[in-house]
This record gives sequence, structure tokens and C-alpha cells, in this order.
Amino acid sequence: MKINSYAKKQDIKDDGFTLIELLVTIIVLGLVTVSLAGMYYIMQITQIKGQHYDLAVRAARTEIEDLRNNGYDSLTPGSTINFSSSLPSLLPTNKSGTVAISEPMPGLRRVDVTVSYSEFNQQQTITLSSDIGVIGIGQGD
Repeated sequence: MKINSYAKKQDIKDDGFTLIELLVTIIVLGLVTVSLAGMYYIMQITQIKGQHYDLAVRAARTEIEDLRNNGYDSLTPGSTINFSSSLPSLLPTNKSGTVAISEPMPGLRRVDVTVSYSEFNQQQTITLSSDIGVIGIGQGD
């Protein structure tokens, strides 16, 4: 029995990958790596923004509690309090904290606390408001 040389060549298997297959795989892995690195960067920025927001809200809440503890009589309607010096040092630059006091009705003072800071070339502002009455906390007995 004579074996055809053409049939012999078809039975031979080439093990391994071609150069084109390897290049395509390297390019695909490179694109996946670059996109994952971009997502990591975005996650880092989002985390930093979240930390700054949390610090600003905590600073505003602390100022409201300080004003509540000082009492109703210490709040003069129409006045503005600057508490920028007591803002957390971890907030970005150009930070400021102000309180505007108003009297929406007799016996009630409203404090509007605003914390502003510059973050990634954008101005961020958080404003919290609270009402403080004549009676105050725990004095209504």
C-alpha cells in the first residue's frame, strides 16, 4: 500500500500559536489593562470626592451643634458667622464656612450653614439648615 504524500502532509499538526494570534492576544490584553487602569483612576477620584463631601457635611453639622449648644439668645438675626478657621485641614484649598442667621417667625431662629471648597477645579458647596427655638433642647418641661 502506497501512502499519498498529500495525505501525509495533512496529518501533520502544527502545535502552538501563530505570530498573528499572539499579537492579537497581546493587543486585547493591553486594551483590557488600560480600561481597568482607567476605571481604577475614576474610582480613586470618586473616593476622594466622597471623603471631601463627608468632611464638609460633618463640619457643617458640628457648627450647627455648636450653635445649638450656645443657645437661642446668642443668635442675632441678620448676622453672619465665619467659621472657616475651624474647618478640617483635610478639605481642599479655598475652603470657607459661613453661617447666616435669620428669624422666620418670632421665637425661632434659622441657621443656614454653608461649607464651600474647591475640588478638581470645581467649586463644591454644601448647605445645611436648622431651626433653633427659644425653648431649646431639654428645656420644655
